Amino acid sequence: MAEETESAATLLARKEYARAVPLLKRDLEKYPSNPRIRLQYADALAGTGQAEHAIAQYEQTAKYYEDNGLTVQAIAVRKKAEKVRELVPAAGKGRDEPMFERALPRSPLFEVLSAEEREALVKEMELEEHDEGSVIITEGQPGSSMYVIARGEVKVWTRGPDGAAVYLAKLGEGDFFGEVSVLTGKPRTATITASQPTQVLRLDKSKLDTALARYPGIRKVLDDFYKKRAEHTVEAMIETMKKRR
Repeated sequence: MAEETESAATLLARKEYARAVPLLKRDLEKYPSNPRIRLQYADALAGTGQAEHAIAQYEQTAKYYEDNGLTVQAIAVRKKAEKVRELVPAAGKGRDEPMFERALPRSPLFEVLSAEEREALVKEMELEEHDEGSVIITEGQPGSSMYVIARGEVKVWTRGPDGAAVYLAKLGEGDFFGEVSVLTGKPRTATITASQPTQVLRLDKSKLDTALARYPGIRKVLDDFYKKRAEHTVEAMIETMKKRR
């Protein structure tokens, strides 16, 4: 399986979707409970224009993640399905189901919100995909977006006294970063790069404001979150590490 999956992944990276579909279909028939293969298969189907089939595969993958408590990953997959569905309006008729169903997502960003508030934020998020080595945010730059890691891993860096990059930590699925810039307007306090192919859910401040217009209570939740859980944020960790040097 490893060789075929690697070949399929290479074809997907090259956007050779038609060639990837039969390889991934064969792998999925052998390993039907593997969500990553099913997700790759859905991507390949979407790339070849088989929208309805792709949407079905995305939804099945999202359900697997939901059933296993991986709500952030489920949200990311449903975002992909949404993009495909937008291209085929007929495929989306009668499908006003929520983005996710579990009451308590594992990401600490979501667990402090009510289900209604959480869904309002999720609807405003955009899915981003980053290759290994890609810079997601840069230290010192203004920031107006926050991110939740849906899949993959990122590394956190800061500048040392001599200007050289200093590695601080890694963050994985469900972790979040960049929230302080959104809440306070301060510039980025670290550079964050993808250490492997990574998907993040991005929430822009303008989109956050849209959600706040409908659900003003979210502002209090985020403010309380910033004050009470600051010790768990990337920014607090960076400040602690810098003080030790």
